[in-house]
Amino acid sequence: MNYKKFALILIFLFAILFAFFIVSNRKTAIIKPNNKEVSQITSPELISTKPNPLDDTIVSSTEIIELTFSQPLENVPEFKIKIEPKTDYKIELSGDKKTVKIIPATPFELGTTYTLFILQNSKFEGGGRLPKELTFHFRTVKYRGF
Repeated sequence: MNYKKFALILIFLFAILFAFFIVSNRKTAIIKPNNKEVSQITSPELISTKPNPLDDTIVSSTEIIELTFSQPLENVPEFKIKIEPKTDYKIELSGDKKTVKIIPATPFELGTTYTLFILQNSKFEGGGRLPKELTFHFRTVKYRGF
């Protein structure tokens, strides 16, 4: 009888050790706020622009540029852009934080070609980043007088 108890205890201990070994060697998935595993998270993408297309287009001197992304941005300060030649602008985010409005603080200079850089270090909710810097060239209408 003692032999049977000893055998059962031994089997029980091996089962516990086996279960511990299986659990400790399992890969752990890192879950982000949107409940997707890291491997399932896609990089944010630019899905539309206004004007469309933005690249190589002509805009008015007071045109508001809109960029819509596939994922929400963290907040305004985390959206990193550069405009050359340098100009003053204001940035606004939509309620869902997916659309950015770039509003010129002073009108764009007439007859000028501008380059808009959307920098790769712009931060999106859940820790997403753009896979690469995005670059657009646009120009303003030329002043031809009356």
